[in-house]
Amino acid sequence: VSVCRSVRMTGRAHEAGLETLEAFRGQGYAAAVVAGWAAEVRKAGCLPLYSTSWDNVASQSVARKMALTYYGG
Repeated sequence: VSVCRSVRMTGRAHEAGLETLEAFRGQGYAAAVVAGWAAEVRKAGCLPLYSTSWDNVASQSVARKMALTYYGG
């Protein structure tokens, strides 16, 4: 119901791409898959990055739940 993957990668960092089916939003699935993705990125020796647009309140909520600093435009 939710997937997180690396959408931009360098040898030092990966940026998250997150999708959750609308019927399952707000139930913690997004935060869970981002956490798993970030753990794997760290195991690979890279920095996990989370970006969002300024008007994407739902995405910002995921970042807050995980105590992530988000960036975007």
